[in-house]
Amino acid sequence: MIRRILLLVALVFTVALVAPAAAQAAADDVVKVAVVRAPENNGGRPDSLPQIAQRTLGDPARATEILGLNRGRPQSDGGTLTDSGEVRAGWILLLPADASGPDVRLGRVGSAPDSGATSFFTWKVVSALVGAVILALLSLLVIFRRRIVRRVRDRYHGYIENARWHRQIQERMRVRALLSAEFAADRARPALAWHAAAELTAEQVEAYALRVGEGAVTAWVTADHAPRTPWQAETDGMWTRPAEASGNPPSPGDAIAPCLVRVGGGGEGTLFVDLTWLDGVLAIGGSAGVAIDVLANLLADLTRFRPDLPVLSVPGLCGEAPGLPSTAVRMGSVTDLRVTGRGPGTDDGMVRLAAHRRTLTALAVLPEGPSADEAAHLLAACGPGSGQVAIVLGDLPGARWRWHAEADGKVRLPEIGVTVTAPSR
Repeated sequence: MIRRILLLVALVFTVALVAPAAAQAAADDVVKVAVVRAPENNGGRPDSLPQIAQRTLGDPARATEILGLNRGRPQSDGGTLTDSGEVRAGWILLLPADASGPDVRLGRVGSAPDSGATSFFTWKVVSALVGAVILALLSLLVIFRRRIVRRVRDRYHGYIENARWHRQIQERMRVRALLSAEFAADRARPALAWHAAAELTAEQVEAYALRVGEGAVTAWVTADHAPRTPWQAETDGMWTRPAEASGNPPSPGDAIAPCLVRVGGGGEGTLFVDLTWLDGVLAIGGSAGVAIDVLANLLADLTRFRPDLPVLSVPGLCGEAPGLPSTAVRMGSVTDLRVTGRGPGTDDGMVRLAAHRRTLTALAVLPEGPSADEAAHLLAACGPGSGQVAIVLGDLPGARWRWHAEADGKVRLPEIGVTVTAPSR
């Protein structure tokens, strides 16, 4: 109800402002004119300014006034009145305000002598229209003030959220770049991880993931007995020990040598996984760019720590995966991979329940998810006991490990319930 009243008030004010100004403008534009007679209507003689002055002003000497009002004014036939005073039949001439008589007519003609167009938008009308528009805007502002305030507030909050998101992305990119430089220069943490893995293997304790922090090494293990010093059990299946390594790493003997690669880092340290526990396919889904970074870092660690492991490149529609070592063997397609194991296993979710440790014989790399037929062949070729494992960029149902890369650079490993930050390439 209040909105309708305000709109009605705005309409009344608009009419009150515009109507008088328009009426006044119309009144100001009404002038007296005379039409030049044709000879047949003027006793057979051409009409002239003195005759028109005599008929409308009562004095032929006032012809000069008519000349002054109409000099240079364009007429309908394109001609104009000049100082010669010659006029043509049908011309419309402006007359002084005191003109009268049967030949005097009222007309709406522009007030400027050199303009033949009617002018309605005078300064008074324009002022009235501007005032009406301002009043209408103020009325709308009052009527829709809550909606306008809400919209402005939402826009402001959206801008703040976008700015915060951009700052977080920039900070995450900076952290990932620093982490990449740290991975390239770090020698101590990989040495500690390999030392801890060899130490556990010598004790017949298998570690499928390790995290090396500033002061401690954490291992996800498969063991049914209590740890020995310096290891301590934090939870079931998770042991820790001080980060300092003592002496040379023990020989694994007949046990399978680990194959540790770094996935990412964070405040708690650098996370390593042992690919000998994969015994199948690793699928890295989610953000394609971050997944590529994860793959490139895994391949860089394999080249650095296990240069003896054959890498098989299986091309996709867009070519090969990035970061392949120069020694990689190019395959024609997925079907070129030999099937030597028992076939695909089950996806039980946990690494220690879903796989067994195997000696690695080859690592196949796919830059994209395979078709249904290719996926079946891949899972069979990299099945349990084959020694052949694969890494696929993209999600793959049936894969033994299924990691998820986030757009902000984080990587979730649901098999061990850990999230890390992946270094950028």
